[in-house]
Order: sequence, then structure tokens, then C-alpha cells
Amino acid sequence: MDSVPLLDFGAVRRRIGERVRALRAGRGLTQLRLAERSGISRPSIANVEAGRQNVSLRQLCALAAAFGVTVEELLSGPDRP
Repeated sequence: MDSVPLLDFGAVRRRIGERVRALRAGRGLTQLRLAERSGISRPSIANVEAGRQNVSLRQLCALAAAFGVTVEELLSGPDRP
């Protein structure tokens, strides 16, 4: 049986956090304003951006809606060189 490579979940959390921070900053939003738009608490937004918190599917959908992007766009972000 082929082995399945394990994901580095910490790296995934950090990448999502970087993307959320970039989208928020690009739209001129504070963490508090994003929290209000998404229904996610401001401390949770801060933890997500810092890569300290797992993000649920519900939270991904709420963040995507708050930014006006799809979940796929939220997760993929701009291409890296």
C-alpha cells in the first residue's frame, strides 16, 4: 500500500493566516471590522492571522464571504514565484 505524505498542518495554518492578513490589509479593514463582517471574534481573527488557530469550514466560508471571494480564491491566493 502506498504511504500518504503527512501535511504540515502548522504550515497550512500559517499560509491561510498570511492570506487572510493580506486580503484584510488590501481592503483596508481592521481585524475588528473583519470580525464584524464575518461573525468571527476579533481574537480568533488575530489567531488565524498568526497561524495559531485551526480554521473550520464554517469560518473559511464566512471569511470568503466577508472578502467577497470564493473559498477557493481565499485558499489559493496569488501565485508565488
